[in-house]
Amino acid sequence: MKGNQVPLVSIIVPVYNAEKYLNRCIDSILSQTMTDFELLLIDDGSKDESGCICDEYAEKDARVRVFHKPNGGVSSARNLGLDNAKGKWITFVDADDRCSCNYLEHLLSKVDDDTDLIISYAVICDSTGEKAEVYPEYRVNATNFERLFVDSDMHWHTSPWAKLYRASIIYENSLRFNEMMHIGEDADFLFSFMLITDKIYVSSDTDYYYTCDVSGSLTKRINTIDSEIASYRTILCLVNRTIQQKNIKDNRSLDNLGWLVASYVRRVLNSLYYNDAQSYQRIDLIKSLDIDSYIRYSKNALWKEQVGRVLLYFGQYRLYDIMRQFVATRKLSKS
Repeated sequence: MKGNQVPLVSIIVPVYNAEKYLNRCIDSILSQTMTDFELLLIDDGSKDESGCICDEYAEKDARVRVFHKPNGGVSSARNLGLDNAKGKWITFVDADDRCSCNYLEHLLSKVDDDTDLIISYAVICDSTGEKAEVYPEYRVNATNFERLFVDSDMHWHTSPWAKLYRASIIYENSLRFNEMMHIGEDADFLFSFMLITDKIYVSSDTDYYYTCDVSGSLTKRINTIDSEIASYRTILCLVNRTIQQKNIKDNRSLDNLGWLVASYVRRVLNSLYYNDAQSYQRIDLIKSLDIDSYIRYSKNALWKEQVGRVLLYFGQYRLYDIMRQFVATRKLSKS
């Protein structure tokens, strides 16, 4: 890429205290078989050597651009990347992950005039080894949009990585990651994008390597009650809009979207008992949640969850609050 030439792809990597994995991540990107890209490294106020590592790569490769900013979270880092990206297509990579050398080439092989979003999958890497996700390959349009939530599990595959976004859709619709959300901002961005366009291609390629359970990562945080409630309300609104706008009627799709809502209800319920909140506040908040979805779709087998769902089903909010507070206090005393 020379001078003011517009790159085909902009790769945005938010970076925070990622020195352990950062070289591996950047090396995997710079080793791509498709070389017409720019790499934007957004150092979100790292306290380790991550920022210096980014600068070293920028000195060696003109495709690398580095931005240093005060710590503001993964959404603000990705948004700074979007504000400065020049590519016709956008993809995101997390600093503790890596890509195969064919990552961009395979994504771009699906691009045509009828495609605004390419979705691929990942190899999950954890302490037990590596396991590739297996899903069918197909094209999405207005008539089969529901398939995303049945055959592709898009109700929980909401991370921005392993996807290729047409940049013009993002900029023409002023799409950004919600910096007020600290969980669910990925789903908010993806669902908002998919509400704009039906031109989606689902690829069976697994060229992205996702690293699980990395402590200190920019994308793994514990959140406050207010943050969890804001995320829940945003996701509930997006799910309802998606069902209505995309005319989703398939029961399996509705069930999986219901599961997504239930998972955020569960997060709010858990946060209520590990943060400071008075009993009356907790009960009022519980009554405001989509408890029906939680009861119907939450499948957690823990006894407190099972007993809790029964109590909520019968409207025994006070008893539920007493039970959860007892469990939380007991757990705290043991720690």
